[in-house]
Amino acid sequence: MKKLFALLFFGFTWLLAQNVQRGFPVSVKLISGATQKAEYVGSSADTVFLGGFIADTFTVVKILKDRITSLSDSNGNVLKLEQADSLYTALHAPQDSAAQNTTKPDSTVQDSTVQDSSAQDSVAPDTVAPLPQIDISGKSLVFPAIRRPIDSALAVRIQDLQIQILREQGERPIAVSTADFPNCKDSPCIAKDAETRGAVAVWTLEIEPAKHQDSLNLNLHRFLFSNEAQSTERLTISAKNATSELLSKNRFIEWIQKAKGTYQAPQKPKTTKSFIYVQTDPEGANLTRRGEDVICQTPCAFAINDTGKVEIEAYWDVENTLWANKAIIRPIPGDTAKINMRLKRVKPEVEIRTIPTGAQIYSDAEVTPHSRPIGHTPKTLFTEEPGSAELHLWREGYKDSVVHFHVSATSKTVIEVHLDSLTNPKDLQAQEVFQKIQKRIFWGHLALGTSIAPAVAGGILLYLSHKDREKARDLKDKLSLPSSGGGENYQKLVDDNHKYADRSKTEAYVGSGFLIFASGLFITGFVLSF
Repeated sequence: MKKLFALLFFGFTWLLAQNVQRGFPVSVKLISGATQKAEYVGSSADTVFLGGFIADTFTVVKILKDRITSLSDSNGNVLKLEQADSLYTALHAPQDSAAQNTTKPDSTVQDSTVQDSSAQDSVAPDTVAPLPQIDISGKSLVFPAIRRPIDSALAVRIQDLQIQILREQGERPIAVSTADFPNCKDSPCIAKDAETRGAVAVWTLEIEPAKHQDSLNLNLHRFLFSNEAQSTERLTISAKNATSELLSKNRFIEWIQKAKGTYQAPQKPKTTKSFIYVQTDPEGANLTRRGEDVICQTPCAFAINDTGKVEIEAYWDVENTLWANKAIIRPIPGDTAKINMRLKRVKPEVEIRTIPTGAQIYSDAEVTPHSRPIGHTPKTLFTEEPGSAELHLWREGYKDSVVHFHVSATSKTVIEVHLDSLTNPKDLQAQEVFQKIQKRIFWGHLALGTSIAPAVAGGILLYLSHKDREKARDLKDKLSLPSSGGGENYQKLVDDNHKYADRSKTEAYVGSGFLIFASGLFITGFVLSF
């Protein structure tokens, strides 16, 4: 029975070898002008045999010689049919096990002590020493892969890797071929000879096209002589990236182990999930773990793998007022822990510290000369938005720093940043230019702001000047009446007229001056700012 299994196994692989070794690739041009790639598998009197895959099956078709215009190999060299036949014959030429001597010895043999060649009547027969056999006792035999010619390089790489891996796994692999069994011409004989000479196991490989385009199936066979155990393991890889896929994620080693039956899938650690159910008053609060993003909105439950104490935080923002609370809870392994939280009004604080102090704080992620700082370090900021936040820190002579942090709704958040000094002259020069632009914009904004006061004052004075001019005009109209006459009242009206007229002129001059000054400040501020 043991020998029967081995014979069947080698017979199967021998047949596969005969099927896979089909021919060599050629390009065929027909008289119709069409060009087709195929494999040349021989010819007869008036017919050429070409092979190719149809529906994933290698099929041989016959084409009349007079229908073919030209035939070329994979390098573009034009082939005659006689040359193609010779290449195909050479590709499938059988290997001779040993040279046979056909010289017949003479019946009469001269005495060995006679050295005179002229007196010799016959020629001693040639003797052929038997070819030495390699030692395969106790070793695993690795035969060449059964493959298409295009996969030859890949087959060599896989065989080298296979021998190295088997050696590292404690076996004694050796690369062999049919030439190492010179007394055998078929697979059953090779199997019997290998077992007789003490081989432990036989490894064979098939490389064949997969159903999917640009993919290969690698079928690895192993036969163990001791218990007649036979196994086959298939691996599908990309034809383009075959080697890199084989070496990635231990695929090659696992493939060998599966063929040997020693592969053990990695054990995933068992985890017991726990759940925490949270209710809040009021409902609809955002629920987070300390320093993390929002998990859910209450009432809700979430899964957790931690077994220790867990700090959770809930906050609710309504009409720019923040309500929040926090709690510490210990999960129940494999069960659900429940907690109720009453929210209270809070005002989160963020304290920013830098070393050295005096850094400008910006809320913008990118600082430009037009950006305005919200303060200088150290500073405590108040916010109504818990969760992820970032601030930009800038100080003369130091690198800009963007700080990402998490704002707690229920406790003070303290951030301390060590600023790195600038050493690159280009960076220092760029910072100087930035400061000059920033100062120019500052004075521009100051001028724009200052221009408001004289503009308002000038406008008021012009308005008062207009009112005084109207009063002076009214008094003048009264004095022009015939009934005004003379006297003390007449003189008082004349004095008032002069007073309002003079004051109107003064107010007009001063108001106009203020407006001119305000216009100058505005234009200067606009130019400096923009």
